[in-house]
Amino acid sequence: MSSITWSHTLSGIEGCGARGEHVQYFLETLNFCDLQQFNTVYNSYNRILDLVLSNDYVNVNHCLDPLVLEDQHHKALIIFVNFDVQPLTRNKLTSYSYNKGDYNQINLDISSVNWEEVLSRGNVDDAVELFYETIYNIRDKYIPSRIQCNSKYPPWFNHAIVRLIKEKNKYHKKFKIYGNLYDKITFEILRERIKRIEKTLYNEYICRVEDSLKSHSKIFWSYIRNKSRGASYPSRMTYSGITYNSEQDICNLFAQYFHSNYLQPTKPEDISRCTSSFASNDISTININYFEVERLLKSLDLKKSAGPDGIPALFLTKCAGTLSKPITFIFRRSINEGLMPSRWKSAFITPIHKKGPQNIIENYRPISKLNLIAKVFERIVYNQLYPAIKHTIIPQQHGFLQKRSTTSNLLLFTDFVSYNMDKGYQIDAIYTDYSKAFDRIDHAILMEKLSTAGIRGDLFRWFTSYISNRSQAVILNGFTSSWVPVPSGVPQGSLLGPLLFVIFINDISECFLNTNFLLFADDMKIFRIVNNFDDALYLQNDLLNLDNYCRRNKLDINVEKCFCVSFGRKRNINIFKYTLKGSELSRCNEIRDLGITIDNKLLYDQHIEQIVNKAYKALGFIIRSCSSFRNLKSIKILYCSLVRSNLEYASQIWNPQYNIYVNKIESIQKRFIRYVCSKFRIPKENYELLCGRLHLLPLQTRRYTADLVLLSKIAQGHIDCPDLLKKLLISTPTRSLRCNNLLHIPSYRTNYRRNSFFIRASNSFNRLSKDYDKVDLFCTNSSAICKLITSNFSNSQQFNNKQ
Repeated sequence: MSSITWSHTLSGIEGCGARGEHVQYFLETLNFCDLQQFNTVYNSYNRILDLVLSNDYVNVNHCLDPLVLEDQHHKALIIFVNFDVQPLTRNKLTSYSYNKGDYNQINLDISSVNWEEVLSRGNVDDAVELFYETIYNIRDKYIPSRIQCNSKYPPWFNHAIVRLIKEKNKYHKKFKIYGNLYDKITFEILRERIKRIEKTLYNEYICRVEDSLKSHSKIFWSYIRNKSRGASYPSRMTYSGITYNSEQDICNLFAQYFHSNYLQPTKPEDISRCTSSFASNDISTININYFEVERLLKSLDLKKSAGPDGIPALFLTKCAGTLSKPITFIFRRSINEGLMPSRWKSAFITPIHKKGPQNIIENYRPISKLNLIAKVFERIVYNQLYPAIKHTIIPQQHGFLQKRSTTSNLLLFTDFVSYNMDKGYQIDAIYTDYSKAFDRIDHAILMEKLSTAGIRGDLFRWFTSYISNRSQAVILNGFTSSWVPVPSGVPQGSLLGPLLFVIFINDISECFLNTNFLLFADDMKIFRIVNNFDDALYLQNDLLNLDNYCRRNKLDINVEKCFCVSFGRKRNINIFKYTLKGSELSRCNEIRDLGITIDNKLLYDQHIEQIVNKAYKALGFIIRSCSSFRNLKSIKILYCSLVRSNLEYASQIWNPQYNIYVNKIESIQKRFIRYVCSKFRIPKENYELLCGRLHLLPLQTRRYTADLVLLSKIAQGHIDCPDLLKKLLISTPTRSLRCNNLLHIPSYRTNYRRNSFFIRASNSFNRLSKDYDKVDLFCTNSSAICKLITSNFSNSQQFNNKQ
């Protein structure tokens, strides 16, 4: 194992530089068992021979005071392991069984209320309070409630087996005290009986979990989530070096930590001066239709839980017809008065672990949960606001916009890089990082930019109220923290929040006079061809413009997480020192860009290595967790959701051309198929026939299909990116030939360029159109292309089977 080099990478400590089949098998086994190596202490010969493997975070340091004489080959280690004997306890709460409510009577009571009279009192805040008071009274009458108790027994236990366990424990205790042989025999009989019953109950429970995929998939995915690690919080947590073990204290500390990410409010500027508009279409109000409100209420996802108001999607959907009238009345009052109700500006925050030790509060990020009625309101505003301002958004922005995505962003960048690398040029790219960008938006500056975007009148006043005086509280295992204000940023978890951020950062294009740039929300890369000092100077000047822009807009660039990557084919690239905020930017040869690890040669070998490792971990988790499953469909859904999706994200960018990588990716699905054949006793055949029997396409075929689908979406305008459409070159032959290719393939000199998306996908489409005349790039939709390739694969397997 000394040939393995353990180093810190973007994904943690990983083994690299290893050769040999046995070493690769060892590394695959580590990933399959979800183990990670944590020892980075080198011996006297600059090697690591002692491995510390764990599926949770472990801190390994060199022991400076060893108990015995230290071996030069094996340094003395001190290992810190954090574990909890008992997780954080849950608080007892009163919950309502909404699925058992009498909705006929509820709808009758709601329709009998004179809502116009009730909701006309006071301002819109008063109307919302009266609305909830009425709804809560009706809910309490017709929906049963119960107190959630913390059960120490597994979910498949019933009352009968619990009584048997208590009786067994009673006889065990009596035998320990009196030594009566009858008590011992009774205890042993009950123990064997409980084992048999528990096995039966567990099998029945697993069957219910698998069957829930058809009708109530939330039960299925809750079971899978509980099987994965990190399903509970530690009972002792540390914040700022101090450890706490009280549930309520831990909850409040999370609220304190998340609150510290915001900017403290400053004296607001006079936004009345922001009345001039550079937008061609102003929007001053929102038209709210009764039928639209009812449609949106009925379309709510039933799996969505309630926000701070306690009203879940099931209740709103069942009562959509009767609730839409009072809700529409409140929505209209809110817009006309330019006031967002205070109750709808509150949010529950759930801490989600990011990385590192789970007992450190700083290693968590917040997930926000808003009231569902407020989200319906936001949907109505968004549907009318987005068409009015979308033409003002810069084309370089791909985040949170319809018909644009991370793939469109990456496609523009990688095509630019591969095209210029093919010509022998060097491309320098600067990747920037903002500290808590969404949480630190200054509200006064945001309102000024909304005015510039053309938002006027009642709607402008409504947005002023919408972003101000918001509050949040952390919920943790049934405990609720004190409410804390949100003095800055855009609302997390909302529909309007990302759009507001896009508007806020929309004028950043004024910084880049001589360079190219691309955005996905706050993730930005700045790049240009750099062949001499003057080119580098142009890039540096634009970085200075960016620094000034961030100062004016109170955006904090985290220079430590900003990097420069020089792309090129030359052995010795030109190294220019770029600075930002007075600090020199670090250089690297690979970087994580919107989920894809891009290296300076566009080989994507490190990215493929990372996704394969991650897929092995997910596949190992499935095999360990689903040993009791009896339904092939359930296991297949898990594979497609947890494993295959990771192997196919943005595959149009990194689709490999060399067989070594193609086979490496395909080995994941081959291993899954071997597992399925063994578990369900399916006769072993060749890989393609088994794929056909299990209704799975080979991963290489799926990537080929993804290329064609994306190409057709670009041609048909399903991706709103004119710069990508320009790269589709239609062939215009000078004379009539029998076999003309629709798409022109430009010349190229290198393998990097040959495997770029537009050349690779254009070649694939030209071959497909020759075999199938009815395939039209501008008319054939993506589903028809998928069906054609799937049908072609199935037919070929049937033919081979007959042979």
